[in-house]
Amino acid sequence: MSMIPDSPPDRLATLVESLKGLSGAEGPAALPPLAVLPQMALARGRLHEVAGPARRVLAALAAGVAVAEGPVVWLRPAWRSEGLNPLGLAGLMGDPGALVQVACPKAEDVLWGMEEALRAGCAALVVGELAEAPDLRQVRRLHLAAAEGVSRNRLAGRSRPAPLGLVLDTESAESRVPGVETRWALHPLPPALGEEGRRWRLDRLLARSLPPRDWVMTGLRRPESAEVQPKRLLM
Repeated sequence: MSMIPDSPPDRLATLVESLKGLSGAEGPAALPPLAVLPQMALARGRLHEVAGPARRVLAALAAGVAVAEGPVVWLRPAWRSEGLNPLGLAGLMGDPGALVQVACPKAEDVLWGMEEALRAGCAALVVGELAEAPDLRQVRRLHLAAAEGVSRNRLAGRSRPAPLGLVLDTESAESRVPGVETRWALHPLPPALGEEGRRWRLDRLLARSLPPRDWVMTGLRRPESAEVQPKRLLM
């Protein structure tokens, strides 16, 4: 699977020099992460992965937090029969109309669209539902595009939006995309004996500076928000 032609050889060097030239805090790492849940924070200017049976719920929850900072772009394969359900998104995003949905006619268009949206720096979050697993080179291109989007906005005097990318597999709940910054999984659990309400298990499967860990939660709580009980996300 191919993406757009390779970037000019000096693109990485140009990006590095522009990041060095920023006054104060330099680069994406200096920006506060996107706090999706109290237990889950995503670094800006990087690519992350969500997995598990409830991966779309977790991606929609991230979109609901990010939309307060800027547009959210969600790219999906056009040939899949189901689509995102606005009623299901409403419980997680507040205003589903703030979400830009893109139906991609070819598998490689999802990665190409993600790269272009991240590099433009106009979106707070770019979500890609993958029909085929990307290789390490393609993942690195997405990291570079996200960092370039952050750098573009910082050089223009804007701290927001500070884009990051999020990928999930349309076919497999147990996908493992190589080279991502973090990988998370969300699993629905049956109610505890004698208790009401939905339960979830959040897994931190991969993080560069933190060990794997899991949390069992009653409901889903965004930082400083009420409990969220998502409806069906697909229709």
